[in-house]
Amino acid sequence: MDRRLQLRRAKPQDMDLLYRWANDDTVRANAFHTEKIPYEHHVQWFQKMMADASVCQYILYDGDLAVGQIRLTAGNDGEALIDYSIASLYRGKGYGTSLLCLLCQKLDTDKISNVTKLIGQVKYQNQASARVFEKSGFHKTKLPEYIQYEKERSR
Repeated sequence: MDRRLQLRRAKPQDMDLLYRWANDDTVRANAFHTEKIPYEHHVQWFQKMMADASVCQYILYDGDLAVGQIRLTAGNDGEALIDYSIASLYRGKGYGTSLLCLLCQKLDTDKISNVTKLIGQVKYQNQASARVFEKSGFHKTKLPEYIQYEKERSR
């Protein structure tokens, strides 16, 4: 498959797209908070997230198609928690692994220097996401509630 993949920063007009993706049944099942998100709560969250300098939200494009999202939330300790999802029509096509690779490149091109370690937390039943982190070279630690994946950022 010839892919023209790119990440771009989220814009205000992405709010409804992210809302639809966040409320997808599979995304909710794999989330740590599985209940559907009311639109009003999403609007408040989105506005706060867009104004938060410690959060980087990106949309993954394959050419002109929006196929997924990834968000990094950086702490004061250099660790950044990853949240990502692929739109239902595009799951199982390798976009997740490409998304993590592009994110690592984006940290360099966007000069995000405060992130030294990437962390993903995956529920045990979410085998697809576990495979994505493992293929992407993340170190796996089994914890009681979930699997934690970590990757030191190369400089």
